[in-house]
Amino acid sequence: MNEHLRIIFAPLLPVSLLEALAIIAVLLVAYALWRRARGSFWRGIALALLLLALADPSLVEEQRAPLKDTALLVIDDSASMQIDDRPQQTAKITDEIAKKLADFSDLDVQTLHVKGTSETDLFRAIEGKLSALPPDRFAGAILITDGEVHDQCVTSLKVDSACDKQLSPSEVTHKPENPASLPGPIHVLLAGHQNEIDRRLAVTQAPAYGIVGKSVTLTLRLDDHPKAQGETAPVTFLRDNGENQTFNMPIGEDVKFDVPITHAGRNLFAFSATALPHELTAINNSAALTINGIRDRLRVLLVSGEPHIGGRTWRNFLKADPAVDLIHFTILRSPTKMDGIPNSELSLIAFPVNELFEVKLKSFDLVIFDRFRQQSLIPDQYLENIAHYVEQGGALLISNATDAGMPPLTFSPLARILPAEPTGHLLTGAFVPDLTDAGQRHPVTNALVNDMPRNRWGPWFRQIEAQAKKGDVLLSGLNGAPLLVLAHAGQGRVAQFLSDQFWLWSRGYEGGGPQADLLKRTAHWLVGEPELDETALRAHAELGDSGGWQLVITKQSLHDESASVTVTDPDDQTSQATLAPDKQPGILKAVTALSKTGLYHLKSGDEEILVMAGPENAPEFGDMFATDEKLKPYADASGGGIFWLEDHPDGIDIRRTGAGSTQTGWNWIGLKKNDQYRITGSKAYPLWPAWLAVIVLLGAAMLAWRREGKG
Repeated sequence: MNEHLRIIFAPLLPVSLLEALAIIAVLLVAYALWRRARGSFWRGIALALLLLALADPSLVEEQRAPLKDTALLVIDDSASMQIDDRPQQTAKITDEIAKKLADFSDLDVQTLHVKGTSETDLFRAIEGKLSALPPDRFAGAILITDGEVHDQCVTSLKVDSACDKQLSPSEVTHKPENPASLPGPIHVLLAGHQNEIDRRLAVTQAPAYGIVGKSVTLTLRLDDHPKAQGETAPVTFLRDNGENQTFNMPIGEDVKFDVPITHAGRNLFAFSATALPHELTAINNSAALTINGIRDRLRVLLVSGEPHIGGRTWRNFLKADPAVDLIHFTILRSPTKMDGIPNSELSLIAFPVNELFEVKLKSFDLVIFDRFRQQSLIPDQYLENIAHYVEQGGALLISNATDAGMPPLTFSPLARILPAEPTGHLLTGAFVPDLTDAGQRHPVTNALVNDMPRNRWGPWFRQIEAQAKKGDVLLSGLNGAPLLVLAHAGQGRVAQFLSDQFWLWSRGYEGGGPQADLLKRTAHWLVGEPELDETALRAHAELGDSGGWQLVITKQSLHDESASVTVTDPDDQTSQATLAPDKQPGILKAVTALSKTGLYHLKSGDEEILVMAGPENAPEFGDMFATDEKLKPYADASGGGIFWLEDHPDGIDIRRTGAGSTQTGWNWIGLKKNDQYRITGSKAYPLWPAWLAVIVLLGAAMLAWRREGKG
């Protein structure tokens, strides 16, 4: 507890009136002195004593409790601080600093750990702490870091000399107009070494999406630190289907590279450069990116065997999608129809069977036969073309529920690719389509009940009786007979709707049903939409609750209750992950903690995928060598110091320094002493009590009169 004395005044008159009386008194005394009147001096003394009595001075004794200053100990725990011997350097200096700070009883130390997986936001963390602290009690900040920070120019604590050349155009737009001054010294203790060697591979420019079947251009750059130019290094290019190629890439130059977009959805590409001898880390020798594959236009050929309301449903569904380029033919008259009308008098155009099924067949992504009867309209040679088209990667959908006893396609060349074989019977009666066990697990149908439960679906009334030869039965109808069957045929896909009554759902009959989702998901499965693949192996890396990276692996399965996946880490070490059933039917899942960041290879059976653990092209994995360039301007502007830990193996001394004194030396750092306090009590002692004032004033007046009387 400190005591402090000071004098205060409690005027008995208003201050303005007291000031006026003082001016009058001065003028009167000055006039008397000018006239050389006797007793002028004592009159002045009497008036001064009178004014002093009216000011009522008192001596105040204050009891003060000193307030602690606050110092920030900021520890960088980002990914770049976990390489080489930086963790050991950090742990050692942190313990030393903490012990030394604990010796200062007038200092409150707040420790702040800054984690970063994609970038190090050191200044945002400091700014958040400073906003809750009184500026006049801030002693300073001690930063233990490698100097690789990424937000120093986008907070209110920015220093123009450090940021003018670092801000991107978008950051310049948002940078603070009136940067805050640094309220205390910022000292930087740098982990790492000044002679580090590192190689960095980065994708500097890439599109967000690409057209399936075409290529996109990336810009790659390979840099070595210290800088190296005019040399080349081997770089391996890997695709998510397991394919790879190696090429030599120049160092220090931007290189254009074309990559193919082979499928819709996420296309993962990875590049990996060979490591340098004695390199700091190989983490940033790899770069990965994901490009979303989209289809330019989905070309669909729809052939309706006869006009009917179901055909209109197909047409409306396909025309509603702006990404679908639809060609639709409806057979209005069979070539074998015997009505006696000469062909020369018919106004209908001839069905372009040769152009559709010979010349342009491969240009279609999907072919749909709706209520189609062969009836010699398409000769077997063209149906053989369609079978080859599917086996080579095409897609075919057949929808039928006519009253014909045996659909002719059963005995055509298409029979070898069709998954269901009709028995020749037409089943009639009200029924509600039902999901089979496979249908509850298949991504095409497992979500149909999400928005509309089955008990609200409307009924259908007829279907073709058939037996499934291969593939997966997803919907069943009357007597449990197959209603929707999907199958793979060679490299292509086939779907059979054994009823065309889904149009009842589109009309809302007795509540309708999920007709749009059913048709859309079936069509997208046929054209190979990755999200609807029933055997897809998928994986992604994410941050777990503990802050570390973990690998989430899922596999779509219609029948298996478990699966094993081989995981190869960035160091080519393999392990096995066992997948178990998830809450969602048809999904097998496993979550594996990762100890490393980088590119992982996953393989299950014939499927192989790539997964990047760690942010893709994140700043944290860019320049990973220690540097003082980014933080030195902040240390200089605040009066702090910057030190390499390798230059001070015995540690750094800490001193409490005056607010106006030097805050750093060659081997020590200072924390500003602000001398703030809180008043806990006070006592006032009058300096001019009334009785004393009366005696002194009377004495002065008598002396003045006596002096005048001598004249």
